[in-house]
Amino acid sequence: MKKFVIAILRAQEAMGTFLLAVFFVSIVVQIGARYMKIPLLWTEEVANYSFIWAVFMGASAMLYHRAHFSFTFFRDKFKDKSGAAYDIFICAALLSFTIPMFGYGVMVARTFWNYNWISLPWMKMGYTWLCLPIMGFTMSLYTVYHLLEDVAALKRGRGNE
Repeated sequence: MKKFVIAILRAQEAMGTFLLAVFFVSIVVQIGARYMKIPLLWTEEVANYSFIWAVFMGASAMLYHRAHFSFTFFRDKFKDKSGAAYDIFICAALLSFTIPMFGYGVMVARTFWNYNWISLPWMKMGYTWLCLPIMGFTMSLYTVYHLLEDVAALKRGRGNE
């Protein structure tokens, strides 16, 4: 399972990095176009939507690294079995958000699939909203992966440091 999770994580990190580059390039193009008084309407939408995708992919990747949702004050207080139990509690809390995020994300993407971008009418809004179920799914996957690790650590009697 670890290889599968790492492969998805690497793909998600690469996608987030690429989309952050698209965001940056579209902003630079937009600045240049405004300076030269050339109207490029599509650059704003591309920048907005690529930034949204980059942030959502990055948020999911940060959850894998346990850097997204953590109370370090409490995590540092718990060691051994209590640390693993605390991590299990955090995973359960996360799953109560990530699973509905996946489900509602699918509904939103389906609902808005046939809407079009304003400046690029051949682009469907469904592609924009697809980041929600992808983030919900990968966050749930990473959380279940960590949950399994934490349960194994609890059985061993050690915290997940």
